[in-house]
Amino acid sequence: MKWLSLLTNEWIKIFSRTRTWIFLAIPIVIIIGIAVYDKVTTDVEVNENWKQELTETIKNDEKTLDEAKKNNDDEVYIEYLESTIKQNEYAIANDISPYETTAWQFTKDMSWLSIFIGLFVIVVASDIVSNEFAKGTIKMLLIRPYSRWKILLSKFVATLGFAFLMWLVVILVTWLVGGLAYGFGGMDQSYLITAEDGQVKERLIVEYVFANIGVEFIELTTLVAMSFMISTLFMSNSVAIGVAMFTMFAGNIIVTLLANKDWVIYTLFANMDLSVLIDGQNQMIKDLTLPFSISVLAVYTVVMLAITFTVFQKRDVKA
Repeated sequence: MKWLSLLTNEWIKIFSRTRTWIFLAIPIVIIIGIAVYDKVTTDVEVNENWKQELTETIKNDEKTLDEAKKNNDDEVYIEYLESTIKQNEYAIANDISPYETTAWQFTKDMSWLSIFIGLFVIVVASDIVSNEFAKGTIKMLLIRPYSRWKILLSKFVATLGFAFLMWLVVILVTWLVGGLAYGFGGMDQSYLITAEDGQVKERLIVEYVFANIGVEFIELTTLVAMSFMISTLFMSNSVAIGVAMFTMFAGNIIVTLLANKDWVIYTLFANMDLSVLIDGQNQMIKDLTLPFSISVLAVYTVVMLAITFTVFQKRDVKA
């Protein structure tokens, strides 16, 4: 029970800072702003005549596809056009409007907000350890009747709890705003994917939303572990933030450049976007699967935490 007091203390530290509430407010403002903008600018006529709109889109995509094949454009781009045409044809044939928005569709469309969550969590995770050394308050912590690993564990769990809470708040607010704007129906609403065999299939949006919530928890855990490790090794939040952000944003570029290498699937960069593996769409490396990527991230997370706790245990703190 004594350890819980450490954990509570870390939570108080996190939520006593103004920036924490700013971090929580930013995505909420974005969600409300996008919903209001969409309601104001949505063309009702297009929604009602969506089949005609999709037919025109198919014709334009077919012309673009023919030109792409003649010019020997990138194979991925050609596959994307072919997939889009098939999905739009399927939507018309099966009366599935891509313009129908519900609370669940809005939640799925806003899943990109996880980028902001990742950024904010990196800042908190990078600062929670290095800031103790920078201010000299680490000495006050270490003289308390707790072992070092318990102190570090409380910081890790508190940061992880903040990350999970923030992600759940964003998901809940998105769903509520989407429901107020578009209605709370849509539990049986489908979206279309193109399977490996080229066939168009329907998937429930609600299944994607819950799967995305789960995989984001895994990604956030790895991000927190990475930020903790770098912050502990260098005792610098700026270095930790820089490296973690590089992993988030430069990862896709690196994977694209190394996509033809067999070993790239074992790198951290290649496995940091689990959302594309939920339904296999927009996947840069075809050999990756969700169970494999989760396993790779689990190994990296365990290794990074082992390094972090080992270094923290042996770190010399000058009086």
